[in-house]
Amino acid sequence: MLLTSGRKLRLFQDSDPYKQWCTLDETRFCARRKHLFLGRDVRVLEDERGKIHFRCLTFCCEGGFADWQCPQFHL
Repeated sequence: MLLTSGRKLRLFQDSDPYKQWCTLDETRFCARRKHLFLGRDVRVLEDERGKIHFRCLTFCCEGGFADWQCPQFHL
């Protein structure tokens, strides 16, 4: 599925029940694979029934919105 950045952001905003997304450049932490990533790196997949799925970019990770935390950066 090819998406524009604006469409992808809108899908995030409409689909993530845990966090608000203001931009695709926001950083998240995948609790399953213990790594940081940007929203623009998330894989967006559409199944044969037309349902949209969001997946972590790490190989073999089934992480989704429930697994992605807003990281706490400390100086």
